[in-house]
Amino acid sequence: AQLRAKMGHLVRKARQEISPDWEMEDRIHHLLQLVYGDWGFHCDAEQYFYARNLYLPYVLEYRQGMPVSLGAIVLYLAEALDLPIYPVNFPTQLILRAEVKGEVAFIDPWDGSYMSQEKLQQLYQGAFGFGAQIQPEELDRAELPLLYSRFEQLAKNALIREEHNDMAFRYIESLIHRKNDPYDIRDRGLVLAQMGAYHAALQDLELFVDKCPQDPTSSLIRTQLLELKGEIEKDLHPIH
Repeated sequence: AQLRAKMGHLVRKARQEISPDWEMEDRIHHLLQLVYGDWGFHCDAEQYFYARNLYLPYVLEYRQGMPVSLGAIVLYLAEALDLPIYPVNFPTQLILRAEVKGEVAFIDPWDGSYMSQEKLQQLYQGAFGFGAQIQPEELDRAELPLLYSRFEQLAKNALIREEHNDMAFRYIESLIHRKNDPYDIRDRGLVLAQMGAYHAALQDLELFVDKCPQDPTSSLIRTQLLELKGEIEKDLHPIH
């Protein structure tokens, strides 16, 4: 209820500031100015990957987030204001696309700036190597299940990296109960290993390698399985 009230407050403020009689481009531009200028939402490069930047109460309180959380706020406001802004599941980060009069402009949720094709290509090559070319479908509107998966993986990665093991375990358990995805089982195994629950971690990681042998992370996990078995052996035969 508190989150809905806070988002509703932002919607009311935006409606007061943005006239429905303006040209669509001006309405979109003014929304971005409100969110990133007047209201001060931003991404902090020094604290970018912290899990709190995905946690909406924190993001709304401190006006700091990741592209996926700030982009979600912009999308919520755009829908309330009937503005044609949509998500793009770009490989390097979530981006937004505004569709006006048959033309598309891309928006960086990092700071609300517009992104040229050249900038998008630079980001893409930075991730995949010189000469890699963006495929047209990678700039299409994203389907909701893809966005959910992106958010879930970001949240898992952040919690595991920060060793919030109890919170990570509970979050991943809730995902497994909902969809029983082998990647969630893999990540639960990684958390269990960090918690010292080596037997349970071994079961999860072996199951992942068995189900997804061609996944690039499987080769790394095979190495970790050897380390886990070594830890279990030490527990069974402690050195006196």
